[in-house]
Amino acid sequence: MRSQEQELRQWVQRLADDPANAGNPLLPELLGLAEKHGKLLRQFRKIAKISDRLQTETKEMAREQRQFVLMVGHEFRTPLAIIDSASQMLELEPKLPASAVPRVVKIRNAVQRMLHLIGRCLTDERLGPGTARRSAAVDLSALLRCVAGEVGSGSAVHRIELAGAERPVPVPGDRDLLAVVFSNLLENAVKYSPNGGTVRLTLAVADGQATVQVADDGIGVNAADAARLFDKYFRASNAAGTTGAGLGLHLARCIVDSHGGTIAVASEPARGSVFTVRLPTAAQAVQAAGAETAEVPA
Repeated sequence: MRSQEQELRQWVQRLADDPANAGNPLLPELLGLAEKHGKLLRQFRKIAKISDRLQTETKEMAREQRQFVLMVGHEFRTPLAIIDSASQMLELEPKLPASAVPRVVKIRNAVQRMLHLIGRCLTDERLGPGTARRSAAVDLSALLRCVAGEVGSGSAVHRIELAGAERPVPVPGDRDLLAVVFSNLLENAVKYSPNGGTVRLTLAVADGQATVQVADDGIGVNAADAARLFDKYFRASNAAGTTGAGLGLHLARCIVDSHGGTIAVASEPARGSVFTVRLPTAAQAVQAAGAETAEVPA
C-alpha cells in the first residue's frame, strides 16, 4: 500500500509540474481527491496492522487454551483412575452388601465415561460441527433407558418416567458423547427440583428426526436467563445456591451440534423446564448422504 501511495503522489506531482496544466480548474479537485485517497490508504494500512496483531493474539490465546485443557485433562485422569481402582477393589470385597453392588457399578461406569470424554475433548476438532463419529448407529432408546436408570438410582426423592423408548431408534453418532448430553439434562432436572417429584423423559420419532424431551417441575428460569443457558460458564440468577460451573449445558449444545442436531429450552420460574433435543435418525442420515452424492456431477 505504501508503494501505491508514493506512486499516486508522484503522478499528481507530475501533473502539477506540467506547464500544460497551468490554470486547469480540475487540478485542485484532483489534488484533493489524491489527498483523500492517500488518507484512505493509510487507514487501510493501520487496519491491516491491527488485523495482523489480532490474529497473532488469537492464535496465542488458542495455544494457551489448548495447553490449559491438556493440563486439566491430565490432572483429571489421575484422580479418576484412583476412583476406578478403588471401585474395583470394592467389587472384590466379599463383605460388600448386595445393595451396594449397583452403586459401585454406577461409579465405575461414570468414571469410564468421564475418561473417555476427556480423551475425546482433548482433540480440538472433536466437538466441531459435523465431526462427531457417526460411523456406527447408536440405539437411542437403549441409551436413554441406561441413562435414566443410572440417574434415577442416585435419587431417593425423584422418579424418572421414560416413555417412547420401547423400540430401537438408531441415530448416527458417538454413544459416549450422547450419553453425556442426556446425563447432564437428567441430572440438572433432578438437581434443580429440590423438592423431588417426577422427571419426564420422552422419545418420539417423526419425519426422520428423533426428538427427546426432558421435563421437570423444578425452579425453572426466567426468559432472559433461558436465552443464555447454553453459554459457557453462564448460570441462571436463581441457581446461586446450587453447585455447578455453568459448563454442562454448553457442552451438551456442542455435542448436539456436532451430531447435526438442535437443543432448546422452554422454562418459567417456579414452573419447571423442558429441554428438547432433536437428532437425525440413521435413515435420515443415509437419505441425506445419498442426496449429496446425487448432486455431485459425474
